[in-house]
Formats: sequence, structure tokens, C-alpha cells
Amino acid sequence: MYTRALEQDPENAKALYNRALASEMVDRKAAVRDWKEFLELAQNNPAWKAMAPQIRERVETLEKMPALPDSLLPSAYLSKAGDYYKEVAQGSEKLQFNEFPVKVFVGSVPKGWERATRTALESWIRVFPLQEVAWREGADIVLSWGASRKESQRAGWESDVVQVEKNDNGAVVKRTKTAFINLDSSRHWSEDEKRATVLHELGHALGIQGHSDSAGDVMFGTIEETLTEMVAQKAMTAPPRYGAPPANASPSLPHKPSQRDVNTLIRLYNTPAPLARAS
Repeated sequence: MYTRALEQDPENAKALYNRALASEMVDRKAAVRDWKEFLELAQNNPAWKAMAPQIRERVETLEKMPALPDSLLPSAYLSKAGDYYKEVAQGSEKLQFNEFPVKVFVGSVPKGWERATRTALESWIRVFPLQEVAWREGADIVLSWGASRKESQRAGWESDVVQVEKNDNGAVVKRTKTAFINLDSSRHWSEDEKRATVLHELGHALGIQGHSDSAGDVMFGTIEETLTEMVAQKAMTAPPRYGAPPANASPSLPHKPSQRDVNTLIRLYNTPAPLARAS
């Protein structure tokens, strides 16, 4: 049998392990089948036996994962664009939504934020199953505006509240997440700054807890740093007003999620948890 051959050849075991990982981004049923085959091998192979509990939990997770909308299926992943999954996978684990569409409550938008908020939201709606709702209660993502936190000079910040329901045996039966986005309406941000901030914080809310290393992505890590620096420089001018960006500011803030942003979300929603490839 194939399994016996694997027991006799550690290289084949590595190949099966890597094949199962790859299957998760192609065919979830195939991934479950491959991991179960790997578990048969692991039970009798000292080199892999220690991984059995982790893989068993992974199989259970894969079997319980919800059906995904078309925009989050592996078929929507464009390989040429790549992703930054490895940089964000660990911090993003279990922070994805499991019911679709994801409901967004915007509420009363302050004057001057309308166009930036609408543009950012519609940009995400084109690539992710979002639905704007009229009521805060029951919303998955809630946007609000106010003064920036004293310890943070950023234009926006995001936080998550995750509620977990367990059965009598202690097993998780339901996990519910609500994301809260707070935007700083106390300062004179430019239109580009406001749009980039809403785009960025929505990306966090959708489950990307981390940052990209590419300036073309809305989740680029230095977007927050750039906006913070803009605040500091604007504070030195009086009276505060819109003006030319600082000389060292980003020359072009993103206008919409990049394919790398989308690819990263697809991987996060199709992969239960980060695992290293067998070398």
C-alpha cells in the first residue's frame, strides 16, 4: 500500500505533508483526505508521531470550516501577484469571520469623511463579501469617529472582541467576532489620508492582523507610521490646514486593496492555522 511505502521512505512522508498543505488552497476535501493519510503514517513513525495531535485538530477544523463565497475560494487566488501570508498568519489566527456576508455599520459619518469612507468601503465590497447595514446591533464591523487616543497619533485604530461558546465537554461550538474601527475626526486629514486609513483599518477588521512589506498594499505597515509623521509635522503649523504633504511622506497612498491584499485574505480564510512546510 501507499502508506507502507511512506513508512519506508521519509522523503515520501515529507512529500505527503507538503501535498496536504498545498491541497488546503485548492480542494478542502482533498486536504482532509491527505491529512488523514498522513495521520495513518504518523501513528507508526517516530519522526512524525509528535505532530499527530496538531494534525488531528487541523483535520477537525477543516471539516468544520464554513462554505466560502466565490471571492474567497482558492480559485480567486492569482499566483502571479503573491501574498504576505507568512508575515501575518500567526497573529491573524482565528480572527476571520465565519458567516457571510460580513455586516458593516457605518452610521453617521462626520462632514469631510463621507467620500473617503464610501470609496474605501466600496473598494472592499468589490473583492470581499461585505454588506452595509442600518443598525449597529448585530453588525460584525462597526465604524465610529472621535478624537485620537492621546498615546496614539494615528488616524485610525481597530480592535476585536471575540466571543466563544462551548458545549458541556468544553469543545468550541461557536466563535463570534465583532470588529470596532475608530477614526480620528479631530484633525485635518487630507482626502488621501482618510481613504487610506479606512482601507487599512477595514483590512485589519477582515482578519489581517499584521502588515504587508509592500507599499502597493493597503496593509503596508508604514502607512500608519507615515500618517503619524504627517500629524506631527502638521502640528507645527498654525493654523492647521490642508497643504502639501511632507517631503518624506509616501508619494502615493493606496486607492484600493491590491491583489496581494486579496490573496492574503484568501489564504487566511482557507487555512486553519500556520504550519511550516517540511524541508
